[in-house]
Amino acid sequence: MKKILPLLLFILTSSQAQVIDAIAIDVDGEPITTLEIQAVQEKLSMSKKAAIEALIKDRLEKGAIEKANIEILPEQIDAKIGQIASSRGMNQAQMQSTLSQKGLTWESYREQLAIEMKKEQFFKQNIASAIGQPTDSELKVYYDTNSDRFSSITSASQMSLIVYASNSSKKLQEALQNPLKRLKGVQQKNILASSNEMNPKLFNLIKNTPEGSFTEPINTGRGFVAYYVKSKSSQGKSDFASVKNEVIMHWMQDERNKAGRDFYNKLKSNANIRIIRL
Repeated sequence: MKKILPLLLFILTSSQAQVIDAIAIDVDGEPITTLEIQAVQEKLSMSKKAAIEALIKDRLEKGAIEKANIEILPEQIDAKIGQIASSRGMNQAQMQSTLSQKGLTWESYREQLAIEMKKEQFFKQNIASAIGQPTDSELKVYYDTNSDRFSSITSASQMSLIVYASNSSKKLQEALQNPLKRLKGVQQKNILASSNEMNPKLFNLIKNTPEGSFTEPINTGRGFVAYYVKSKSSQGKSDFASVKNEVIMHWMQDERNKAGRDFYNKLKSNANIRIIRL
């Protein structure tokens, strides 16, 4: 009897472990386990229902991205890392050290970054590309309908900037790390820019960059550009004309969110989702 008891305990323990980490949901052949659901609940402070929905969405998005055969080259990852490091005022060695302190390996960080870049590329190709440019009348209706979202906005009327431009991403990164040094192959130019005349994406980038700091480098397709924000002045509450760029950004974000939800709902309706145990 003494020999049988440990064996029974082992069987019971193994059986419980299998139930705890059993497959709960099958999404087009991709499993979601009970342990994953529990982990997402705890990490993101979600209800069980919300965690399940998030994991189903993750599986469907991964499947769609894999079918799209999007390739991210190592040099593209290197360029992205360079942008991220520069925006945080670090070089690559400093960034590696910071990640290591957080318990992340350089390889795992690059792998995760590649996944995020694939998602971004997939979104541009399959979702964002379907969103057209709004007309002024559409924007005005949106502004009037959502006036509470813009009531406290002040417009940055003028921004004093230094433009750093180069054909080489590496040269530009070097210039940003040594802003007082004039480098061959990197042009610098002082400009005064008005928010009303600026591209919405660039305006948002500069608006969210503190004075005395660089924006992240931008690949223009013909070279690389970064902006040093010297100063930003602002006015009081603004009318539609003075916050038009802000209205465009909010409109675009709402349209992207809607397009993303519609795309996900379409994926979900066409997927084979089997509930095995919850």
